Amino acid sequence: MSGDIIWLIHRLRLSLGMLGPVPRPEALVSQVGLPITPSSVALSRREPMKVVVFSHNLCYEGASISLVELVLGWIHCGVVNPELVAFEDGPLRDEYQSHGIPVKVLPSVLHKISTLKRLSIEVERLALHIQESGAELVFVNTLLNFPAILAAERAGVPSVWNPRESEPWESAFRFLPDPVAKRAIAAIGLPRKVVFVAQATQKVWSTFDVQGHFEVIHNGINLNRFPLRNDLDERSRCRSALGLKTGSIAVLCVGTLCDRKGQMDLVEAFAVMPEAIAGRVQILLVGDDCGNYAEAIKVRCRSLTFNALGGIRIVPPTESIASFYAAADIFVLSSKVESFPRVVLEAMAFGLPIITTPVFGVLEQVVEGENALFYPPGFSGLLAEKIEQLVSDDALRLRMAESSLQRISQMTTFDEMVAAYASICREAVS
Repeated sequence: MSGDIIWLIHRLRLSLGMLGPVPRPEALVSQVGLPITPSSVALSRREPMKVVVFSHNLCYEGASISLVELVLGWIHCGVVNPELVAFEDGPLRDEYQSHGIPVKVLPSVLHKISTLKRLSIEVERLALHIQESGAELVFVNTLLNFPAILAAERAGVPSVWNPRESEPWESAFRFLPDPVAKRAIAAIGLPRKVVFVAQATQKVWSTFDVQGHFEVIHNGINLNRFPLRNDLDERSRCRSALGLKTGSIAVLCVGTLCDRKGQMDLVEAFAVMPEAIAGRVQILLVGDDCGNYAEAIKVRCRSLTFNALGGIRIVPPTESIASFYAAADIFVLSSKVESFPRVVLEAMAFGLPIITTPVFGVLEQVVEGENALFYPPGFSGLLAEKIEQLVSDDALRLRMAESSLQRISQMTTFDEMVAAYASICREAVS
């Protein structure tokens, strides 16, 4: 049976809900040898390491933005001499290249690897690129880039994997046929280190850590990207520029409009709010709005009647996201699955009270009753109640806003995160 037919059959069975969990594989064991250079020499080296960094895309998304910040942090510290490989172009390409980082955009491979033979072809292609680059280390962002982990092994180069998703291992690669999905899962045993961004995410994969290679480094964000945060004049300017009405309460939600991020909860919450509350609320959904889920949100929004102040606005991804945080009064995270979402850290940096689903690493970021209120995913009525609570109580909003600023001041800083990753990379090549 051809790979194309296998792929079509798999996608059909997946759409019909006919597929169960991916069978558990045994983790692969790396055969990449240790370098001849003594460890003490390698760890004390002063010249930057040649590192090939793999990103699934160059779009304004949390994982991709966090990666570009990390790589630029490494360069500032003189740790790496990076080359960036991505499988989808986007606006972040300019940020890499403006700092002299070579960027190569390769065709996406995920839709081609319906069989192990096709996977092998793609892995060989990536391995050749790694070998030709002269890389000492391969750093791979997100689970979706598992072919790069397999390619690093094929090229004989040590790797570090940085998963930023929290889906259970048995469903994380369910979009692939079983033989390929099992190989993707088994690749978790190959890197010198697997660095998760939340304890909750590490726990999802913990049974595969047979060699003790798993580690957690909480995300830290580069606050220099937001030089005017929490400035009252900037807030006024941003609210005016965004057309927010005087007296309105701006509720911000940032992220690609998709089922996993659950923004329909916020739309349905608005639909059931008391008229007096809905009349004060302006909801801003900022994120990529392509696909069936996004279209369903647009259709539902058109069915709602908005008054003079209230309403829902959908805004494309933007590099000027700071303007939205500065203008907002409340931040909502409606996701069903997250790891350690960057947007929550950004919301705290701008001193916003947060309403969130208590999923995975979110519980490592916020404290219920202090800077956050919780609601279960899908319970839009409860979300409406939480929004009403904050809209109606100015003192509570202010108290939670102050708690957000205090909370983020106690968390992993950007410099601490960069140093921790740098240490891991040095160890990986020693």
